[in-house]
Amino acid sequence: MSCCECKVTQDTGQGSILYSILNRDALCPQAREDTTAAHRCCSCASMRKLVAIRAPQSVIRAACEVLLKTFRFVKNVPCFRGLPADDQLRLVRNSWAPLLLLGLVQDSVDFDTVETQKPSLLHEILTHDAGRRERTAGAAQHPGVRLCDVQSIQMFLVKCRGLTITVKEHAFLKGAILFTPVPELECQEYIHALQREAERALYEHVGNRGNASRSGKLRVVLSTLRAVDPDAVAGLFLRPLTGTSSIDEHVLAMFCER
Repeated sequence: MSCCECKVTQDTGQGSILYSILNRDALCPQAREDTTAAHRCCSCASMRKLVAIRAPQSVIRAACEVLLKTFRFVKNVPCFRGLPADDQLRLVRNSWAPLLLLGLVQDSVDFDTVETQKPSLLHEILTHDAGRRERTAGAAQHPGVRLCDVQSIQMFLVKCRGLTITVKEHAFLKGAILFTPVPELECQEYIHALQREAERALYEHVGNRGNASRSGKLRVVLSTLRAVDPDAVAGLFLRPLTGTSSIDEHVLAMFCER
């Protein structure tokens, strides 16, 4: 079953994508208007539409500066510096995306998006051979990020700014994210203990300020950060810079910079 709830009921032959495209102009005016309205209302639209940053040079530069600043903070955490080098790299690889979002909140980095150009459905259907697909992919290495993913990121940034997170709260949040246990860690139990300690310090700090509801809001922030899709963050802020090269390699190279 299609995920789209606005699918028009048609017979099999007339319901094909190619049929609809080629016969679009043959529809009566009212049918065209109904079809357009259905596409506007379709709950799947944000899943199909791709967007990119409107002013990528300045925003991506700011995002890279935020990431470098975040890595400097990470390197200055004594318990992180004491970890084996491989554990450090695994933690950074796992946490850089939510840490970047926290840094964007802290530095008030904002951005607008623009819809990217995609080949039409008819073009994709007719240019189906592997060679053409490869050439098309090479010509457009970064088609964009799904609108729904970008909207989620933007909503998160807005909500966090509304909370006016303090410097100490940012530090505790970064610690709780950084020390998220991942497979193959040499110091698995110790890192898990560091994560619990960072969370405890965060909630104790908030509790000492006498704001019980704020603790719940920061729990939501932490939960949202842990659910961040790193591919979406990379596609928005790093992929236009790195092209087809590995995002992990690029991030770890930034981390290893002196």
